[in-house]
Amino acid sequence: MALRLPNPGPRMRKVLRYVGFAVLGLVTFVFAFQMAFPFDRVKDKVIELLSEKYEVSIGSVDRGFVPGRMYWKAVSLRTRPTKAEEVATTFYIEQLEVDLGLLALLHGTAAVKLDAKIGPGHIKGTIAISTQRTAIDLTGDDLPSASLPVREALGVPMSGKIRFAFELELPNEKTKAGKVGPNWLKAEGSAELACPSSCTVGDGKTKLKVNVANKSQQAFAENGIDFGKVNIDSLFASLELKDGKLEVTKFDTKSGDGELHVDFNMALNQDLGQSLVTGCLRFNGSAALLKREPKTHAAFSTTGAPLGPDNLFHIKLDGPVKQVRRLGMMCGPTVNKNMDNPGKTTARPNLTVTPETPAKPADVVTPPQQTPTYVPTPPSPMPEDAGVDMHMPQTGSNGETPTPATAPTPIPTGGSMEPPPGVGQ
Repeated sequence: MALRLPNPGPRMRKVLRYVGFAVLGLVTFVFAFQMAFPFDRVKDKVIELLSEKYEVSIGSVDRGFVPGRMYWKAVSLRTRPTKAEEVATTFYIEQLEVDLGLLALLHGTAAVKLDAKIGPGHIKGTIAISTQRTAIDLTGDDLPSASLPVREALGVPMSGKIRFAFELELPNEKTKAGKVGPNWLKAEGSAELACPSSCTVGDGKTKLKVNVANKSQQAFAENGIDFGKVNIDSLFASLELKDGKLEVTKFDTKSGDGELHVDFNMALNQDLGQSLVTGCLRFNGSAALLKREPKTHAAFSTTGAPLGPDNLFHIKLDGPVKQVRRLGMMCGPTVNKNMDNPGKTTARPNLTVTPETPAKPADVVTPPQQTPTYVPTPPSPMPEDAGVDMHMPQTGSNGETPTPATAPTPIPTGGSMEPPPGVGQ
């Protein structure tokens, strides 16, 4: 049986006609806007915005047939070094597809769908920004780490293919100052980073730059530390963001060149730079690395970090994000291990028993107390620098190591002695 639609009356036909004109006009406007949009001006504006920190090169910006879609081809970002010893890093994207969500834009949300081709890999996902929230969902697969800005994070280049996943839900709320901004205390998200196999840190030419707070080590590390190559068989790291805390939940590495263990926690603050960091880095090179790359193996010990009972160097992380202190001290799960027996986490019990005070015989006469000898209080030691300290000996102006002061020779207490002048008066 054929479905018969009701025959609209004259008024309904008039309404439908106006609705049809409105829809046709909107569709025509959208496609006309897409065809007439000045994409070259957008390219120039992007280059202008990024020119302060990057040398930007964009081959072309082409419009897609679907409204709101555009293709950026041959995008290259080269960092601008601020110091003579810094090395520029190039970030290259073969093709970047940007799909603006026009329907979402009508509801007050700027939504961008990305598909970036970087070498054999892709970065895909969406970014949505509105007055209520910021939402990011990105994944990357088969990405060449040499084409990514890894040098800025590690201090040395990296090679090999990596993959990652990143999710963030960040609400916007009114602050105490009356402004609307991101509320990191209510943010939720997660991130994963993995190198499935055959990654290398370092290229054998770039020196490792280490920021140290200890003045005695600044001159040593100022020109960088010789660093060769460290091979990583596999790496997997994940972190979680919720309930106002950011925590590294898993960090696994396998390498014949050494070990690396990371413990990291951050208590978020509304001002992200004031978020408090607590963590521990434990690392060491292997005998194979010492044989192949002796300078790289030596770089692990030149940090000034102490060697723990687990045969790993320890660096404790502490303080706000803006000024995280790297302290050369024991930390992590081995901090409570006994140094004499590192295989156990419980210290040996103390078997010392304090003897009872014996009763004094009645016929024993207690000798009279003698005046105590005056011994000057030695000066307090100078505080050490915060951060990693190599405990270098101090030298005098003539280049010789001063002899430590000795305590004065006790005065025999055979009878009543007067205290030195000025004492007790």
